[in-house]
Amino acid sequence: MKRVLLLVVDALTGPLLLQELNNGRYPHFNMLRQAGVVREQCLSIFPSITHAALSSIVTGKYPADHGVVGSHWFNLKEEKVVYFSGSFGMMLQMGVGNFFREFLLDLNNDYLQAPTIFQALERDGRKTACVNFPLYRGDVPHQVNMPLLLQWLPGLPASTTLMGPQILLLGDVLANAADLEIAATYTGVTNWFGFTDQNTSDLLQQLAAKDEFPDFTLAYFPDNDETSHRNGPVYAHQQLGHLDEALERLFTLYGGLESFLEQFMVVITGDHSQSATLAEANEEKIDLIQVLSEAQLAKAGQPWQDADDIMPCPNLRAAQLYFRNTDPEWVASICQSLLNDKRIDQLIYRADLFDEGEGYVVRNSNGRLHFWRAAEREAMATDHYGNSWAWEGDLAVVDGRVHRHLITFPDYPNAFERLAGALDCACSGHLWMTAKIGHEFVVPGVTPFPGGGSHASLHRLDSQPPLFVAGAPPHLTIPDQPRIIDVFGICQACLQTAEPA
Repeated sequence: MKRVLLLVVDALTGPLLLQELNNGRYPHFNMLRQAGVVREQCLSIFPSITHAALSSIVTGKYPADHGVVGSHWFNLKEEKVVYFSGSFGMMLQMGVGNFFREFLLDLNNDYLQAPTIFQALERDGRKTACVNFPLYRGDVPHQVNMPLLLQWLPGLPASTTLMGPQILLLGDVLANAADLEIAATYTGVTNWFGFTDQNTSDLLQQLAAKDEFPDFTLAYFPDNDETSHRNGPVYAHQQLGHLDEALERLFTLYGGLESFLEQFMVVITGDHSQSATLAEANEEKIDLIQVLSEAQLAKAGQPWQDADDIMPCPNLRAAQLYFRNTDPEWVASICQSLLNDKRIDQLIYRADLFDEGEGYVVRNSNGRLHFWRAAEREAMATDHYGNSWAWEGDLAVVDGRVHRHLITFPDYPNAFERLAGALDCACSGHLWMTAKIGHEFVVPGVTPFPGGGSHASLHRLDSQPPLFVAGAPPHLTIPDQPRIIDVFGICQACLQTAEPA
């Protein structure tokens, strides 16, 4: 039986990568394309942001089922802010030790509510490995000692036990697999504590050199996201030569691509894509303090104060608002203030939160759409994934188009399913909003990326990582229009020998 190697490249953007391949760059990506199947668009979830999307890859579920509804949200029941993004200002507000503790421990132990692919496969008798992927939860205990620098940060335990797959290599936190004689080389503060492409690539080469890949290995390459944020997605996708070289080294260690694919199915995808942002900072950012000047907004990263009306949780090009008071008149005035800002694309909420019936509502400055899941006999249309829907109002709000009972959304792909997958999460905000292309939401302490790239909205430009699959066994069919939630099933199906998937 073949082994599976899943490589996740943060912010990998399908159209931009394929454009570079068509221009003759990245020959080893091209070799995989010729040897296997490539889909330009493997749809991300909403919000198309890292921690929620990585959770969907590793569980095969939407946020409604896995519980991670962004990189920044508010737990209303516990009145606790959850924040995983890399803004240094927010890290300082929360406390750096608290930030690292949540990122390394709480994300896996508390917030993630669905079984991971590591758990599913190992409970079925397979052996799995995780290399630098931050959603690592498994059933095997790993005793770790935090790096010395992290021990100095208040709120972070000096040592702890992580529950992961049988092989867990996680930055400096778990830098060694002693029984395999594998150890991280690129570590320490100058290498972001080992959470870099260089370290991930080096660990994969060591596993390959000893042929110690288990049945399933998931490896994460984070650097492209940061390059895209700082310099824009077009520039970033011209800087992927190191990943192509990593593929070359893997193929060579197994005697070339043909020999490699006789032993492995390799899957490459991303968690989301990125769209370019406007260069002028004051025009690019949507300052929620200014837009909602009639309300008192809580300080980001901090619990409610007595005078606060709204808890804002920006997630780059999407944002959640949690209301202290859900009086319909007051909420309507807040919505109107937001719709008056031409940089805001959509307002999104569950209809029942504001006594508007069942289902979900999307509004923009030109119209309103109310949609809901419907029994097949009552459905007005079905989407590509077999979901049946009904609605009233203006489909143009999500670029919805119906042809022969099939509904599609060219600019906001798979809009209905993706929105329901976020809004039904127990920790979802009362009101979501998305920004038009080029803009991001900010509050004090949150750093925008003018003149670079960003993501998290429902728009296609934020939502289209590619999917490469090569070496798939004959019984496995790759969907024509895959979603990142399908990657779990594709990998799992390769390791099954019975029925076609």
